[in-house]
Parts: sequence; structure tokens; C-alpha cells
Amino acid sequence: MATRIIALVFLGLFLAFIAVMASVTLFVKDPLPIVGPNQRLVLETVEIAPPLRAEIAVDGDFKALVSVSPLDDVRRVRLRPAGGNDVALEQQGELAEAQFTRTGRWELVLDAGGTQEVLAFVLRD
Repeated sequence: MATRIIALVFLGLFLAFIAVMASVTLFVKDPLPIVGPNQRLVLETVEIAPPLRAEIAVDGDFKALVSVSPLDDVRRVRLRPAGGNDVALEQQGELAEAQFTRTGRWELVLDAGGTQEVLAFVLRD
């Protein structure tokens, strides 16, 4: 009888663990996109009309090439770590180059048409 009780307790704990793991998807509504070295990330605006498309290409040395299209509609482009100061962007024609200073959460801030939109993403190793 004691063996059955112990088995039922372990079964209950195991099922509770599975239920908690499955419920995580209910709490995470809109996960952030993740980009790493030698990868490319495409972000699109929601609040700015007409929508803008931003592409961030990261090389092996964590340098970023940022392009925004259509560029004519954009007044200002900024790249910064979440809660931090802007990183210097060097303009190279229609592209801008920047050096990531750390991994973690980053924000690409676009000013266009009197509206500012923050596009968040995660930079990983």
C-alpha cells in the first residue's frame, strides 16, 4: 500500500511538471527574434505606415550591417542595447555599419513619418 502511495505522489509530481512546462507557451505571447554571428535578421515595422523593412546582418566579429527600405521614408535609425546608449552607426551609402558591444537584448529604433518604432531582438553568441 505504501508503494502505491509513493508511486502516485511521483506520478502527480511528474504530471504537474509536464503541465508547468506546457503552460509556458501560454505566457510567452510574442518571443523576440534571435540572431547570432554570420546570420541575418529581417524585421518589419507595425506602427509606421507604410511598413518599413529592416535587415541586420551580423558577421563573425559581431559587426552589423543595417539596411532599411524604403530608406526615403526614414528620418533617423538608431541601434542600442536595451536600456543603454546608442551605438555609433557609420553610413555607407544605403547601408549603415555598427559594432555590437555585447550580447543580449538590442533595439533598432526607426523614426519615420512622425512616428518612432522600437524593433527589439536578441543577439546571441
